[in-house]
Amino acid sequence: MANTEIISSLLTRQDTWRGRSRRLPRRTIYTGHQSLDLLLQGGWPVAALTELLPQQLGIGELSLLLPVIKKHGSQLCLWLDPPYQPYAPALSAAGIALDKLLVVRSKNPREWLWAAEQSIRSGALLLAWARPQAPSYADLRKLQLAAADSSSAAFLFSPVKALGAPSPVALRLELESSEVNQMLLTVRKMRGVASGAQLQLSLGESSTQRTNLAQLPADRHHGYINNPVLRLKS
Repeated sequence: MANTEIISSLLTRQDTWRGRSRRLPRRTIYTGHQSLDLLLQGGWPVAALTELLPQQLGIGELSLLLPVIKKHGSQLCLWLDPPYQPYAPALSAAGIALDKLLVVRSKNPREWLWAAEQSIRSGALLLAWARPQAPSYADLRKLQLAAADSSSAAFLFSPVKALGAPSPVALRLELESSEVNQMLLTVRKMRGVASGAQLQLSLGESSTQRTNLAQLPADRHHGYINNPVLRLKS
């Protein structure tokens, strides 16, 4: 590739800063919630890695991404190391194309990183859950760059304790829920939005499927799960 082509490629990236020149318009994906789109200045960022940090798993965090998964239905959606067995009837009822959904289980951090990067670069929609041994800053930077290079949106679920470490991701949201179908979102990192900005979001009035974690295979568990009940939208 000629030097001019390399420079042109770099200048079209969303994460390239160009001195006094105007930044390229920020590309986003509709979240399915108008109030959340307003908070995120258009929606979920494209060509970027988004980190979602629930206070505990099973509070409806997956419901946030159902509109994105549904919209992405013609392309592959890869779930990397989900801490529970996805409930197919609920996903189907939500309009998710099950034949485009692939669940991958990694054996170690190196395999996890490889699968995540390859998924992003292939153009698939990635939903990844951090392993007990959290990915390093360098690992996350590699995924962020992969998303920028491929113009893909990717999502990472991390335990809330990860907020104690810096992250190169474009967007970090802390998630809390004290009531069924209600979620409090707190911005922890986002360009143009002050850290600490909050939004109370209603996830709807649909019924909730609850699965006792003790009934699931042991290898589905991650060490940071504290909630004895896993909640899936149906």
